[in-house]
Amino acid sequence: MEKSKIVVAVVVSLVFGFLIGKVDFSVPEELQIVEKDIQPEITLVQLKKIVGDELVIDISGPSRVLWAEENYVENDGEFKIPLGQIPTENDLELRNFAYVGNAKTMKFYPATSYPARGTEFRYRRFFQSKEAALGAGFVASKLVK
Repeated sequence: MEKSKIVVAVVVSLVFGFLIGKVDFSVPEELQIVEKDIQPEITLVQLKKIVGDELVIDISGPSRVLWAEENYVENDGEFKIPLGQIPTENDLELRNFAYVGNAKTMKFYPATSYPARGTEFRYRRFFQSKEAALGAGFVASKLVK
């Protein structure tokens, strides 16, 4: 009986070893890790020219061109960006105040509105509140709520 147990154990081991030998443990080709030196794609944004009041740019490659914190372009190709949408140093200064008055017309506007940005710098007056603008003799424009 003891010999038969040993013979059965040897036969089971041989069969198990044979079956394990037939199993393919290699990684399939689509799952193999291939090391490649990847070169990042460089996007080219070419500032081509200014035509009238528009900046003409040419974009090649995946990119996002953002201006004035709210306008953007994400595609390839040639684009025209109105220069009035690009904030200048003076426009950025307007963000510190709630209202901008025009000393020439004696009207005041919300600081982020188009008329406020269009007011000549020498005529701009800055106010933190409507009350301050009214107290200085300015009249609220239709844009002031």
